[in-house]
Amino acid sequence: MIKTITVRLPDTRDIEIAVARHFNPRQNVIIPNISWGWGLQYEADMVVLRSSGFAIEIEIKCIKSDIKADLKKLHLHNSNKFRQLWFAVPEELANDPNIPHHAGILAICSPKLDSKNYYVKTIRAAKLNKLARKIDEKETRKLLELGCMRIWSLKEKLLNKINEHHFTN
Repeated sequence: MIKTITVRLPDTRDIEIAVARHFNPRQNVIIPNISWGWGLQYEADMVVLRSSGFAIEIEIKCIKSDIKADLKKLHLHNSNKFRQLWFAVPEELANDPNIPHHAGILAICSPKLDSKNYYVKTIRAAKLNKLARKIDEKETRKLLELGCMRIWSLKEKLLNKINEHHFTN
């Protein structure tokens, strides 16, 4: 009998976790979904604040049409808060011509047979934004506050889901 293995494409959560692991939350501050409170005119899917004081932006795309739709956005991921822009995409989309040329590409690869975790392969390095500046102390504190708020809202959402499951069974 031949055993078949079904491999599903990574979703946003899979990509977030793989990218966070790649940039190592023990060495960098990593915050998902910064849409307000930090002075951006758009939502950054993930912000990584490095120990150097420079921040990088990660744009997460799961399907080809999302990459193409990103070209129509007015902001074009232009912010002098970010030293680099990276696109994190499933491996199958890593060569998409619609990914901006200045953006680095992180391919999210299927788990190896002995693992449940997706992993990251760097396909193309991001170009440096020479106009980027280091994040100051006030901005760093605000980013940390936003990250802490995210943790507590996620814990509350998880608890509600657990309670919902508990009371419906």
